[in-house]
Amino acid sequence: MSHPITAGPPRVQIQTQAGCNGRCVFCPNEAVLNSDLPHGKMSVDLFHKIIDELAETPPRRIALYMMNEPLADKRIPEFVEYISRKVPSAKSQIITNGTYLNKEMGENLVDAGLKQLKCSLQSLDDDINTEIMGYPATKVIENCISFQQTLNEKRATKRTDFRVSMVVTAQNVDDIPETRRFWKKHGVRLVTSALENRGGNIGDAESMNPTGDMKSMGDCIRPSRDLMILYNGQVPLCCVDWHRTTILGDVSKQSIGEIWHDDPVQKVRDGLSGEGTGQLPDICVNCTESACPNHHRRGIKGLMSRLAAAL
Repeated sequence: MSHPITAGPPRVQIQTQAGCNGRCVFCPNEAVLNSDLPHGKMSVDLFHKIIDELAETPPRRIALYMMNEPLADKRIPEFVEYISRKVPSAKSQIITNGTYLNKEMGENLVDAGLKQLKCSLQSLDDDINTEIMGYPATKVIENCISFQQTLNEKRATKRTDFRVSMVVTAQNVDDIPETRRFWKKHGVRLVTSALENRGGNIGDAESMNPTGDMKSMGDCIRPSRDLMILYNGQVPLCCVDWHRTTILGDVSKQSIGEIWHDDPVQKVRDGLSGEGTGQLPDICVNCTESACPNHHRRGIKGLMSRLAAAL
């Protein structure tokens, strides 16, 4: 099945600075940092070029994160403000691990006009969160509660959507009901997402998945919906191409429109639609997700009943 291609990408992710201080078991971050891949910061001029071009065909969403911890880049509030000015119709979004979400950063993001912030926290328990993310939960919980208080103080809860997110794994699945109640008490919505193997980069994803079963991503919509931009302007195939195996173009040398409609990405789209599966890159062939990818949207009761049935 082919997906309609819009004039410009509906969703864009921008990596303003490479690297992350987390060591999540469902991300190949550590392997990438230990590789010979270059890392660095995006120049302000390149960032402005990207946003100015996006203003010509405004996407629905511009996310300032891409295989990294975005708030480690202290320029992020300035970048959010530039998006707010140049592409006001787009949802500016940040997904963070919350370790750098102090009071000052939170206030600056709200004042800059950020429309959505998600904080990834996998457990309220320090030991479990350390097992999954590489650090205790306590400080991040405090930062999240403080940020919600900032939204309340600034009466910005309708301008900035704040959520805590969890990737459902065997380590935290039993804690979801309690975690949901905790965040609801603090006025924060908890959202959950299904586990993926990140294009084959997480070899033990099946053992971490609550049901154990994984399935092919199949007719993936990402190359028809999302454009990913690394700090140096390179455009990898998608958000799971951590090792940059398939580079579609370079926004420092090409226009976004040119890359979005060029042959490299179109070949992948054709392959995913079944018209040229033999030309799919390995990262697409190896990509899997939880066999119950929507169980996190249907609620924990449905998940638990399926787990019981599988036993």
